[in-house]
Amino acid sequence: MAPLDTGRETVQFGLQMLMGTRYYTETAAIAEEFGFSSLHVPDHLVYPAHLPDTYPYADDGVLRINGEPIFTANLPCYDPFVLLGHLAACTHTVELVPSVCIVPLYHPLFLARALATVDRLSGGRVALGVGVGWLDAEFAAAGQGFHDRGKRTDRILELLDSLWADELIETDDEWYEFGPVRFNPKPLRGRIPRYVGGDSPAALRRAATRGDGWLDIGSNDLDASLAKVATIRRLRAESERADLPFEIAVTSTVAPDSDGVARAAEHGVTRVIAMPSSPDGKLTADSVRSWAERYADDVMSKV
Repeated sequence: MAPLDTGRETVQFGLQMLMGTRYYTETAAIAEEFGFSSLHVPDHLVYPAHLPDTYPYADDGVLRINGEPIFTANLPCYDPFVLLGHLAACTHTVELVPSVCIVPLYHPLFLARALATVDRLSGGRVALGVGVGWLDAEFAAAGQGFHDRGKRTDRILELLDSLWADELIETDDEWYEFGPVRFNPKPLRGRIPRYVGGDSPAALRRAATRGDGWLDIGSNDLDASLAKVATIRRLRAESERADLPFEIAVTSTVAPDSDGVARAAEHGVTRVIAMPSSPDGKLTADSVRSWAERYADDVMSKV
């Protein structure tokens, strides 16, 4: 099977920012030092008092990193765009990605402004990781509909394109009514690339038809991930988008070593998002540096 046209010859590596925010500045410098090309920050608004076991990408409904649950009702929910603005100020080369942003929780004007602001601050280094969310209580708390979130996401993506490109923008649909308005600033590159996350049929179609890439956040092994890549390939061909550059990102969960990364790259994967770890489960700047040294030697240098 020929690889997807990605516009890139070699696989790159991203870093999921799982450590506490007090270590962000040092970790960002470590990431650039060891050759990571992107930093990925999470996005949640609020958790209910009792978190349900309904996470869609785990067999038992609980998200775990290195075997430990990472979601609790007391987990801090930082603003991803404030985090990315901070990272923009202390980095020079890495791409900055909310991974993934729960798009339908945001009004399109607010989302467009946040992204364009970080884009300007970073010199055009921001991308949008697109998610539709999974926690219905989060939508209820924000006064947003849960069951129409996919359709609203598609509409928001359309409006983002208009806000970032057009001189005058107006809309009057079942969800949003505004304008005509003038929206500034525009992104430095004219638009901000978007990488659609998720593995549902709707998410794969959204990635193929509306995205500049796909973030695999649900596969448990590489074969499952590559099967979804094949589906995206077919959908892109059907949409006459097969010739456009396209990002394919998987996590180090499915490509944990250099052999896995090499195999993934053969099938069009352009980026592996690595999940840092430490022996005691505590991520500090020192433990991230130790992990990055091993990961660079054992994986990155051999691909």
